[in-house]
Amino acid sequence: MTIIGVPVPMTQSQVRTKRLELVPLSADAIEAMLAGDRGRLRSLTDADFPLPVAPPPYMAESLPVVRDRLRTSPAEATWWNWLVVRQDNREAVGSVAFGGKPDAAGAVLVGYAMYPAREGKGYATEAVRAMVDWAFAQPGVQIVRALAPVWNTPAVHVAEKVGMRPVGSYEDDEVGEVLIYETVRA
Repeated sequence: MTIIGVPVPMTQSQVRTKRLELVPLSADAIEAMLAGDRGRLRSLTDADFPLPVAPPPYMAESLPVVRDRLRTSPAEATWWNWLVVRQDNREAVGSVAFGGKPDAAGAVLVGYAMYPAREGKGYATEAVRAMVDWAFAQPGVQIVRALAPVWNTPAVHVAEKVGMRPVGSYEDDEVGEVLIYETVRA
């Protein structure tokens, strides 16, 4: 099995929904995205990106760290950023990302962001639901969590639509109150 040219053992490296295809991003694809290199990104992902080429909102800050980690551990690609692509026209609409492998309690953190022009079309809900299902199919995953600033109504709605429930909150100096959502393996 491969993830955009990188061999990966025994983990499903592509997820399809009714409208979407989700594939993990390699370190090279992340590098091309950060550099705004549309041609290279297209050849690595087989997807067309909105101009100017850039990461989806809220994803840019973490991508250099993820890229560097994947340079040393490419087989971990499925536990980081997944590109969300429309099947019908190969348009990149956003990203769903995990915060790494499950922790000792079997919990993983999922985040999501769609390109602004693609918001409000149900892509985030469809993609996150598929990735929650994917996560629960992986050995050791018992809990999937999402963090949503209380003012980010679309993020809150996505968490609720995929079956997550609020389990707590905390105060972040930059964004204010952040709600913690989670769902557990059935």
